[in-house]
Amino acid sequence: MNSSSDALVRLTNLNKSYGTTQVLKNVSLEVKRNEVVVMIGPSGAGKSTLLRTINLLGPPDSGDVWVDGQTLLKAEPGAKAVMPNAASLRRAREEIGMVFQSINLFPHRKVIENVIEGPVYVRKTPVAAARAAGEKLLARFGLAAHAEKHPSQLSGGQQQRVAICRALAMQPRLMLFDEPTASLDPELVGEVLIVMKELADEGMTMVVVTHEMGFARQVADRIVVMEHGEIVEIGPPAQIFGSPQSPVTRRFLSRVLNPLEEAGAPQTA
Repeated sequence: MNSSSDALVRLTNLNKSYGTTQVLKNVSLEVKRNEVVVMIGPSGAGKSTLLRTINLLGPPDSGDVWVDGQTLLKAEPGAKAVMPNAASLRRAREEIGMVFQSINLFPHRKVIENVIEGPVYVRKTPVAAARAAGEKLLARFGLAAHAEKHPSQLSGGQQQRVAICRALAMQPRLMLFDEPTASLDPELVGEVLIVMKELADEGMTMVVVTHEMGFARQVADRIVVMEHGEIVEIGPPAQIFGSPQSPVTRRFLSRVLNPLEEAGAPQTA
């Protein structure tokens, strides 16, 4: 892998197994500052596992993880990877925001309390300052009227936007999205994707696992295609969607873009 000076993330020769199943196979990837990288591929390809290695929520068995000038994990070939100490890991994670498929808001806390949790308890920001910043975030994404509500009083799309605000409240240098719209009803997907596109347009470095091909086509700088724990193709959207080089990519896109044809549905006149 050719590394560049403007890289924010470097993952090198990552391997990961669960029992006898190898889910990452010698994977290397670099993400540049202000770049949006979207990972696509069939379920079970290793996309979410790879995403979670960036902040070591799912540490690899071997390989190197480097984020913003700090080596979080390093293992020589054949050696077991060793996690960093708790203080180093905590500092690194403070700079990385993550939004999951399942919306993990604290149900007993109000929306604004969810948003300011990290700044107050992790960054030790005074409550008044954290609250003012949190209210600005909520207002920015159309959630100001919901600040004093509990998550159960919001729609799924609103809850996921709150989760994004909570991650942004820590002022991260990198945002990770693990299928953030997968659990939402179709009519709510767009409001979350709009927020993500805004962040991309503003230059936020993002790594996104998604099945939303329209988002990948419009927003990604590069698309990473994975299957069976390996990266099979990397390229700009124009290449991936217009002239894919790998038969894996062609097969996957055919399935997600033309599901009825792939399923052999009868043609109508």
